[in-house]
Amino acid sequence: MDDSTSLSSLNSADFIFIGKEQPRLKVAAGGGSTDLENNMAEILNESSEQTTPNDSTIIPESNPIPQSDENLLQTSIKDDISITKQQQQRPDLTNNVLFHGVTYLGSASINAPRSEEELNRNMAILNEQSKLPIEVTLCVPDNANGVVRLLDPQTELEIISYRISQILFCARGPSNTPLACCWAFTTSRMSTTTNSSIQQNENGKVQQELLYQCQVFRCDIQDAIYKILLSFANAFRRSSSSSNNSTSSSGNQSSVSISRRTTSLIGQAIQATVAQLQQPSSNSNQSSNNQQQLPQRPSDGTIKFRCYSDIKEEAIDNKGNINFTSVPRVEKNVFRLRTDVRKNVTVALQQIRGFPLNIERCFGMLLAQGRNVRASDMQLLDLDSMGKSEDNRYYMVRANWDPSARGFKELTHLNEETPKGARVFLTIALDLVISGIQEPVRFLIEAKARVCVSNSKGDILSQDISDTIWSSFKKLSPFTEEFDMILKEVTPKSPSSSHQDDTYEVTLLESKSESERRAKLRQTAAAAEEDDDEPMVSGFGHVSKECDEEVLGNWSDILTKWRKNYSERPRGLQSLVRKGIPEALRGEVWQLLAGSVGDENEMINTYRLLLTKESSSERVILNDLNRTFPAHEYFKDAGGIGQEALYKLSRAYSVRDEEVGYCQGLSFVIATLLIHMPEEQAFMLLCKLMEDPRYILREMYKANFENLQVRFHQLTCLIQDNLPDLYAHFDDLKVECHMYASQWFLTLFTAKFPLYLVFRIMDIFLYEGFNALFGVGLALLKSCQKDLLSLDFEGIMRFFRVNLPKKYRSEDHADELIQTACSMKINVKKLKRYEKDFFTRRAEEEQGELPLQRLELDNKRLTETCMRSELENEMLALELVNDRVKLKSSLDEAEDRIETLTRELQATRSIVRESEQHTIRLDEELENIREAFRRTCDELQQTQKIVTDYKNICSQLNNQLDKQKEKYQNKIQSIQVNII
Repeated sequence: MDDSTSLSSLNSADFIFIGKEQPRLKVAAGGGSTDLENNMAEILNESSEQTTPNDSTIIPESNPIPQSDENLLQTSIKDDISITKQQQQRPDLTNNVLFHGVTYLGSASINAPRSEEELNRNMAILNEQSKLPIEVTLCVPDNANGVVRLLDPQTELEIISYRISQILFCARGPSNTPLACCWAFTTSRMSTTTNSSIQQNENGKVQQELLYQCQVFRCDIQDAIYKILLSFANAFRRSSSSSNNSTSSSGNQSSVSISRRTTSLIGQAIQATVAQLQQPSSNSNQSSNNQQQLPQRPSDGTIKFRCYSDIKEEAIDNKGNINFTSVPRVEKNVFRLRTDVRKNVTVALQQIRGFPLNIERCFGMLLAQGRNVRASDMQLLDLDSMGKSEDNRYYMVRANWDPSARGFKELTHLNEETPKGARVFLTIALDLVISGIQEPVRFLIEAKARVCVSNSKGDILSQDISDTIWSSFKKLSPFTEEFDMILKEVTPKSPSSSHQDDTYEVTLLESKSESERRAKLRQTAAAAEEDDDEPMVSGFGHVSKECDEEVLGNWSDILTKWRKNYSERPRGLQSLVRKGIPEALRGEVWQLLAGSVGDENEMINTYRLLLTKESSSERVILNDLNRTFPAHEYFKDAGGIGQEALYKLSRAYSVRDEEVGYCQGLSFVIATLLIHMPEEQAFMLLCKLMEDPRYILREMYKANFENLQVRFHQLTCLIQDNLPDLYAHFDDLKVECHMYASQWFLTLFTAKFPLYLVFRIMDIFLYEGFNALFGVGLALLKSCQKDLLSLDFEGIMRFFRVNLPKKYRSEDHADELIQTACSMKINVKKLKRYEKDFFTRRAEEEQGELPLQRLELDNKRLTETCMRSELENEMLALELVNDRVKLKSSLDEAEDRIETLTRELQATRSIVRESEQHTIRLDEELENIREAFRRTCDELQQTQKIVTDYKNICSQLNNQLDKQKEKYQNKIQSIQVNII
């Protein structure tokens, strides 16, 4: 009998559809496990027995098993292990791969052949309930036209076979579970219905229905499972290398067509499982280059993408050829675009973390001006190309953008020149279709652009120049954005439609820029909710050294001209200073503005000489060290480099100017200079600030503070002229100028305000002179006028001490304040008139001095003394706050240290207890060993005694033997003598 007989017997096996209950192993014909064992013994011993075909044939059950809720699994010898006498010949295993050590757990009828959940459920049940697993040898072909066979491990006879075209789905058990060593595949068969009540079709043929079964296996060798599934994947990918010359039957043609329809689906399922196995291995990248991976079950964590963006513009080279070149970026995230020039946008997306996702295609690329835009405001770009890169690491999308097209007329800001120094936001949206995710995923990329007018003639003639400019930007890292994605698994609506695709939905997709922006807003909100009674610590704030390329270029031109002639300020310097000096250039520019770049050698020698002399202000200087910029990294450490430089510089100037000596508040000005330059240069600049008539700081620090009183009078008059309502309010509440402005003038606004604002104020102070401080003071009062008008005397004092500095923690607010200060019109003639009025009034008071007036004069002097006491009190309060902050920080560190040491102590105690218990166990073992040794020694002694006795006995026996031999020889000799 040929192979068709056994195949027909296989095809005649009965299969039924069953309900969704836990399957149990059921033996056909009502038999038990004993019958199954006997039948298996007969099958395995069949090769050695010489019987008739009827003796070894297992008769299939005549009636189908009725459907039952309890009996879901229909595993029988007649279905899966039908072997006949004609199968005793070994099959041809050429071009096949054999796998040993595989255990067949059984099969189960299923409704959803492509449902991984149903396969996992059946694998779990069979793995737990299978009491008689069958060890087999698995034979996998190398092409899609082959047959998967289960062989007897001993005789290599075929037990059962499945055509590749019958296999619909393959899956492995979830990793890190008991099912990790199990795997299964589903098969389909056309089953003829034998029920007489079933009607025939119009051709007279009996109706057939498609039935599905899952075959479950187990293999304890993990590498073997990987190789098995990889062999399946290779079989589904490859077609047969040689075709049969004979004409195929209709049944074979049908099988081939089924194989073609199912190869893609099975290959994808097996590839997903293989990818899961390959992920922890070192060669995962090599195997994934040629295989399309489907999403697996995501592990806990976030999927991260990195996106690279580039914009190219149309350009004409010297030969007249039109090509696209990347636009330069004036900053890290700012593109420089030209108007009315065709462009293309390129986006490359790379997955850098999480389980691998397969990007199928790009649904579209859109562009919009601004950020946080609505979907309706976006314009669709014309896609030029899409697909994976050659190394299979990136998914590349390129689209064309023609600003002159009708659809882009609304994007006016992206096609018109931006004002100088301004930027415009643009948003690029990328819609991607990803395998396993229900809806297209939109990635929003936000960037900035600066648009300039296009000059076609210049574009044609200056291509080499543009290439040179672009080459200078190549050192910049590409425009990069990162995205975090979180997926949620969703349940399919119907089990019959369960597939690997469309099983996840995106719950979060957020860019790194958006995340940082939200974090910054939270920090700002948290800072706003802080206790308003706590003043800001001096030296607070961070000043970035990053600067616009264009701004650096402008300053480079200015400094080049300025270095040629220090005495003449270049044109355009004022506008640059008011916009802010770049942090990296402040040290040099401040010295140039003040004119302290003269004879440096002489001043350096003077400074070193002054350091060798004693100062009468030693104690006051030491007290101010810890109060000056405690929040700044350079000055926060007691005895550190910053405080040492501050001490030396303060001490040197106090020796140089004995009339002024050292005044409280001067340390803040010195610290501001030391942040930007060495102490020798800071000393020269300090001397210039104190002695130059543009700044007149020395006059304010004199003992009687007369010049400071003049400044208070001038500021009061300016408030009366520019802010009359606020002046009247202060006059009603008896709020005098020295109560809030003394620290402003004595420290140049450096004591309480954030460093960014402090440096900006110092910029305009060094450029314009002392009058710039009046503008800053008026701008501060103008910006908070509404708040001050609603407060009483105590509220105003608290507002100046606490709330006002905190208002300018934002750089934007600080820039607005400086712009307002620069716009304030300070009339120099009026200031001189106010000063003259002050001295005139003072002289009149002295000439017409009466006892009452003398008392008033004494009162004023006492007021000045009180003012200095208030300043010192503020300094002490500031020091107290700083000490509290430091103590709180030290206390927190100590508590953390105590907690850490407590945990370490507990761990050490636990180790000691374990060591003691281990020592006790070792002592017990040692005692047992000693006892065993003693017993062994006793046994050895007894053995030695026995050996000695045995030796003695042997010696005695030998002696007796010798005597007997001698006696015997003598007797023989005597007998011989007698015979003779």
